[in-house]
Amino acid sequence: MLKNKWFYSGVFILIFPIFLYFNLDNNSSISPNQSTDLSNVTNEEMEQVIKLNPDILPMRIALANRYFESYDYSNALIHFMYVAENTDDIDLKSYSLAQIGWMVYESGDELTSMSYINEAVRLSPGSLLGSTYKGIIYVQNPNTRSEGIKILESLKSNTSLPEDDLKIINEILVIYEN
Repeated sequence: MLKNKWFYSGVFILIFPIFLYFNLDNNSSISPNQSTDLSNVTNEEMEQVIKLNPDILPMRIALANRYFESYDYSNALIHFMYVAENTDDIDLKSYSLAQIGWMVYESGDELTSMSYINEAVRLSPGSLLGSTYKGIIYVQNPNTRSEGIKILESLKSNTSLPEDDLKIINEILVIYEN
């Protein structure tokens, strides 16, 4: 019986490295779709994954956006703040700061919200989100309305601006240009 144990152990030791080689080679090769479809994953499941892997920033952003879109700002804020404080990626930091700025604006604190949004635009001057929020906030204030109109007008010519956002900007401009 002891002989069989050592035989199987030896076979395992010889075969395992071969298995690892092929498995690691397949797992490390670049596949065309490396992102995970999160549409069938619940917020609770995402929270559990993030709890185990706090620096999984794309999932944090996806979850924060879910909370943001459902106006659950207290839960969104936790994740956007984590990303803003823990990433070196300028675009992720800028995006998170812009979203935080908008949530702060929605809470009624325009001055603080503009600090976040201005920092988002400073970090990434081409940030459509930061610039859009800045333009929308400025156009609503009579003291900064002309600057807000200029910002929103300049965004209209950006070919990267999604059609839905362009429609919203046009509607806002119709209201405030008169």
